[in-house]
Amino acid sequence: MVRDYIEDELGRRSVFKSEHFLSIDYVPEILPHRDSELRSLAQSFKVLIASPGHTSQKFIIEGPVGTGKTAVAKRFAEQMVQAANRRNISLQKLHINCRVNKSTYLVYLKILRAFKPKFPRRGHSPEELLQMITEILDREDQYLLLILDELDYFIRQKGADILYDLTRLTDDRLNAPQRLSIIGVGRQIPLDESLFDQSTLSTLQRNILRFEKYDSKALYDILTERKDKAFLDGTVMNETLQVICDIASERGDARYAIELLWRAGKQADRNGVNTVIPDFARQAKSDTHPELRKEVFTALPIQSKLLLLAAARQLKEVRSAYITMGEVEEMYRTVCEEYGQEPRAHTQVWEWIQDLNAHGVVDTKRSGTGQRGQTTLIGFSDVPAELLEHFLLDLLD
Repeated sequence: MVRDYIEDELGRRSVFKSEHFLSIDYVPEILPHRDSELRSLAQSFKVLIASPGHTSQKFIIEGPVGTGKTAVAKRFAEQMVQAANRRNISLQKLHINCRVNKSTYLVYLKILRAFKPKFPRRGHSPEELLQMITEILDREDQYLLLILDELDYFIRQKGADILYDLTRLTDDRLNAPQRLSIIGVGRQIPLDESLFDQSTLSTLQRNILRFEKYDSKALYDILTERKDKAFLDGTVMNETLQVICDIASERGDARYAIELLWRAGKQADRNGVNTVIPDFARQAKSDTHPELRKEVFTALPIQSKLLLLAAARQLKEVRSAYITMGEVEEMYRTVCEEYGQEPRAHTQVWEWIQDLNAHGVVDTKRSGTGQRGQTTLIGFSDVPAELLEHFLLDLLD
């Protein structure tokens, strides 16, 4: 008889009630220890509702990874929309990850598709898309609160023209309604005079909200809130939460703490026990490298994940600092077959490698002396290949 592993897993007891509450996409209604930041945003943006169309806002949120920047921006935007709806003001919110939508064209297309979902992907310039966005907002008497996440990455890759264009939408029209407001989110957004005109720069420099790292108590409160929603009652020991807080408080990173809690729960399920003990948190730490940012890898397309898995396996196999593009492609075809995916051609694979390099996920360099011909060499400087392999296998499963 053939064993059905999927049904086996579905039938097993789990400590989890819903893993969704531990995902990077979940934004709690209550954000512990971020009241002052939410209030600061409310004080700055209330004019959009008090006097719609008279002015717009441009704001920067900065801070280390895992300090709640994106969650605060999303929760605040939701509250703004609710307040606007209560006053019959048509305010839309839109969150765009600039690592995923990594060109001006893709950002504008995503904005336009928020209003016209079936708008074609090709056939228009960025300037034409921007003009259409302006016309739709005016014609439908709508306002937009736009969150540009990972904006620091985008500016370093593409420059700051996008901010200039978005903040100057109505410059050529007398007394036109101000319909677009922006919150830029990043670790440290480069506000350099060489990138911005003086007017845009002075506006942004006045409106910067900096997030500090969470301390151990704040992390404990965050984990407690997540634990109550994600796990069955009584399955997670308080001591386990404390161990995770002690580990994660070195970096003040809530995302890392939440990931450790998720991994500790998965360890309990693997062991077939119904209690998440402190040792599972310690094991989660040993299995998790600081550079393996779950939010970065989750956003990658399936083919990019498979390509990374192929590179990790090949590097582990040959025990070398770098492998060639050809070696990666050979292993990539094997991995695609394993996961039932159609492997892409060389040109597409090469473009994905360049993009992963731009994301800081892989290192690339040109081959030098001692190798025939010129090829791209691929390696990982920040994470062991074996650890990356296990991480990706968990993510793909």
